[in-house]
Amino acid sequence: GGDAAINFTLSQHIVFAKLNLKAGQKAVNEKLDFSLAGVHLKAGISFLPQNSWSDQYDLTLQLYDEYANVLFVQKELNQLQSYTDIILRNAKCIDDKIKAHELAILALTLKGTAQEAMDHARNVLDALGFPFPPTIKIETISSVLNSLIPTTMSLTADQLRTFPLMTASIPLHAMKIMSAIHMPTTFSSPTTFQMLACQMMQLTTKHGLCVESAEAFANLGYCLISLFGNYEAGYRLGKLSLVILDRFKTTNRVAKLYFLVYGFLAIWKEPVQATIEAIQSAINIGYVEGDYKNVLFNNLILNRQMISAGCELSDIRDRLVRLCGDMTYDKSKKGFFSPFHNTLGDLYCVMALTGEARDMFGISPKENEEKLLEKYFATKNSAIIQTIQYHRLYKAFWFRDYDFVMECCRLYETYTQTTNIVRITDIFTALFLGLSSLNISRRRERREMIAEGEKVLLKMQHWEKSCKWNAENKVLLLKAEIHYSKGEREKAKTAY
Repeated sequence: GGDAAINFTLSQHIVFAKLNLKAGQKAVNEKLDFSLAGVHLKAGISFLPQNSWSDQYDLTLQLYDEYANVLFVQKELNQLQSYTDIILRNAKCIDDKIKAHELAILALTLKGTAQEAMDHARNVLDALGFPFPPTIKIETISSVLNSLIPTTMSLTADQLRTFPLMTASIPLHAMKIMSAIHMPTTFSSPTTFQMLACQMMQLTTKHGLCVESAEAFANLGYCLISLFGNYEAGYRLGKLSLVILDRFKTTNRVAKLYFLVYGFLAIWKEPVQATIEAIQSAINIGYVEGDYKNVLFNNLILNRQMISAGCELSDIRDRLVRLCGDMTYDKSKKGFFSPFHNTLGDLYCVMALTGEARDMFGISPKENEEKLLEKYFATKNSAIIQTIQYHRLYKAFWFRDYDFVMECCRLYETYTQTTNIVRITDIFTALFLGLSSLNISRRRERREMIAEGEKVLLKMQHWEKSCKWNAENKVLLLKAEIHYSKGEREKAKTAY
């Protein structure tokens, strides 16, 4: 660092700017010390002469790009916006603006302004010559998916290891922008996510592989599971995505890709305990790479899968407290990253199960639910309502309020039909619905409720075909409860 106000010559200013750039890069690459890197990079910018964007363009662009990345890692989102704005105003060409566009989109996403992020991405894609449709119908997506399936499903791991690489700059830029926006659209706008998955796969098959192609395969796999219930095909594409990632010998995409593969694809084919180990490894790698955004997302899905796997609630509670803290970027103004209120809802759900009743982070459970509802009414994101209903039904089942469980499950299912996405929470929602309906059938002698349990059993048996490890115990429990409700004691005993 240094004081740029000292009366140095122009050439000395340039030398000190370059030295600080080198020191900042070294702090990141060799020590992963983003705080130290920020000190050097900010000092380097202060040494730049007044007309540096014209006279020292490459040096200026490098310093601003590097410093913007550090600000993103350090969650200084408001500062980040001012620096990306400077880059976008002064960069000479689209090639030099892409990194700033990526960071701007990611920052908007984390701040919870998904629509602004999507609008930004759409403008960039338009400029690149890859316009994104303003309205998307599910029939269009199904048609595009069906056209892609023969090509993608015929590819093997060996073929992908030698598949031509993407070299054209414009498609590469488009893949980066689509990669930046696809994560937040997974739940905020499933049809947008699905169309992005299709477009990324089309670019890959036409122009060759790039590191973002790994995400394209995983995204498409999730589309096949969500829209067509094709768990085998979705899982296979997820595994192929890992082959592509391995080909590029990079770890800076592990946290992002594992979130998709082990959070949404592998759970339908592998024991949930195995997915926990994989996601934890992604978190560890993400910390090393400074990919803290995807570390947060992986932690969010990890805690939910730990609940599903029957891990200690006290451990999950402590993890959720830490995660909520990590999602805070401006305590004085209660500035939280977009998944904060979902995560706080998870925390309050676990606390209810362990008998702990107190407010966390200055927000009561009621206020947190109101925040989620506000977000739903502002965005019409159905996944938010599903989250609220899941929290409610989980607690209601624990405290044996089976009528309320039924009400919450039906609302959850209603919104599932509008989102066209599947998650591990769907399994437990179905299980709680089936068990609650069978309990009510016995307590109130309402034999018609047995049919509800049998309907759930059919759904669970469908999941059992894909992953016996995760679903067989639930199938047997439902069978036992159905037999018991019908008075078939011996059959129930065998199933139990």
